[in-house]
Amino acid sequence: MSENRNIFTLTKLNRSLENLFWEKFSQSNFWITAEISKTNQKNGHWYIELVDSVDGKVTAKSRATIWSTTFQSIAERIGVRELVSILQDGNNILMSVKIEYHKIYGLSLRIQDIDPNYSYGEIERKRQEVIKKLKTVGIFDNQKKVHLPLIIKRIALIGSPNTSGYRDFLNELFNNYDFNNFKIKEFPVRVQGQEAVSEIVNAIHEANLFDAEVIVILRGGGSKIDLALFDDYLIAEAICHSHLPVLTGIGHETDEVVADLVARQYFITPTAVGQHIQYGIQSFKEIMRDLHDRTIHKAQQLVGESRTEFSHYNNYLSHFAIQLIHSWRSKFRDIEFEVLTNSKNLLFTGKDFLYNLSHSVSFELNKLVQQNNNELDYIMNQIQISTSQNIYLEKELNLKNLVDKTQLLSLQFVEKERVVINTQAELLALLNPLKILLSGYTISTINNQDVKDVDIKVGDEMKTLSSRYIITSKIIAKEENTDGNN
Repeated sequence: MSENRNIFTLTKLNRSLENLFWEKFSQSNFWITAEISKTNQKNGHWYIELVDSVDGKVTAKSRATIWSTTFQSIAERIGVRELVSILQDGNNILMSVKIEYHKIYGLSLRIQDIDPNYSYGEIERKRQEVIKKLKTVGIFDNQKKVHLPLIIKRIALIGSPNTSGYRDFLNELFNNYDFNNFKIKEFPVRVQGQEAVSEIVNAIHEANLFDAEVIVILRGGGSKIDLALFDDYLIAEAICHSHLPVLTGIGHETDEVVADLVARQYFITPTAVGQHIQYGIQSFKEIMRDLHDRTIHKAQQLVGESRTEFSHYNNYLSHFAIQLIHSWRSKFRDIEFEVLTNSKNLLFTGKDFLYNLSHSVSFELNKLVQQNNNELDYIMNQIQISTSQNIYLEKELNLKNLVDKTQLLSLQFVEKERVVINTQAELLALLNPLKILLSGYTISTINNQDVKDVDIKVGDEMKTLSSRYIITSKIIAKEENTDGNN
């Protein structure tokens, strides 16, 4: 081992490096780009860890510091809120730095300035990549095909309840007199930070399981860096796949985030979303009022027209009815006269028919009686002859008793037949229609049918034939015969 070695303590070495860096780099600033991996604030100072990577592999790491005075200077130029949004984990930034080397803490970078335009450019680049990917997959316009109802009453609300925009939206819905009977299902999420993306995506999936008419996503404003959260592909993808229409009120006036572009409809503020929902209900109420007024006016107009038309038809029908009544009255009179004439003719014809029938029956009865008498005389002669012969024969044969008996029986038979014939003659005489009518009996018919063969109804016209008249009467009542006689 050589004896001429120069041996330094670590302190001396680091001090030498510190002097070297001071001589070489103290007067120079360098613009560099890097990704923020971790930040920490203390007493107004920002302590940042920077990384650089290629294809996902870390190629460099370094510590950086923003002193409080520098932070205030940068914030005055670009705004505190905007600067804080830029200094978030995962953001790529363009910064002006001084290289420092401390004998104890080693190499570090002191940030002197930050160019927000670089971060904005990165945001826009990522936004365009997300839009291109959504269009390539074919889901970019999915929400435009989802029906958005005119009246919205059931809402799935996604946002941070502690933000003013969230409260403004609810106040716009419920603090009014037109309508406030909304059904709100709230899905509280964070709207910044590393966990915000997964919470919003999960909330969108859960909201699609709720019985809602729309999903409303709110943020309530923020810097461009803050709003870049809603350029995330996973959030845009969840919105595109939602079967419920999505309304966004991210809270910006100029730039559009990807969530706005893929939503069914977007608004610049949460308040504007609430106003749109209220306006839809108010517009519907106005439309209904207008339709109600127009319906009443049209109904009144139709009633007036119908009243005039009814009056016209009433007058026409009254005149027509009077003419019709006169016409039918004249026809009824003619029919009545014709019926009366035909009835009289029918009665006279029936009377003549009955008279002729009576004479015919009497003639036939007399003829029948005469024939029976002749037959009886012939039978009597035959019996006498037969009897005489039999008597003669019996006398010859000494049958005198038998002859007497036969003669007695013959006389009895003849007398019996004579009684029967006389009874039939008397019965025929009793059945003579003229004799029946002369005895006070009558014959009643309805529609030329005997009353016993007709179902008699009140109002029917009945004709009654007596020995001297044909009587026409109208039935005003009928009563069943309950004495058991037909």
